[in-house]
Amino acid sequence: MSATHRTAAFFRQHRRTWISALRLLHVGGALAWRTRVSDCRKLGMVIEQRTEYTKAGIRSFYRYAGKKAA
Repeated sequence: MSATHRTAAFFRQHRRTWISALRLLHVGGALAWRTRVSDCRKLGMVIEQRTEYTKAGIRSFYRYAGKKAA
């Protein structure tokens, strides 16, 4: 299974759940997890993103919201 398909499957298993970028790093690969998220979007998946700003730093989260409307 390719890293893109692994990432897509992970999103589908955790639909509508915010997933930290750190967790996606372990699923999609340390050097390419952002590319895997982009590839999932190219497959028609709607991936939402949000950012938290805290005193400790910036944290990014992503979630699968479903397929694009036809």
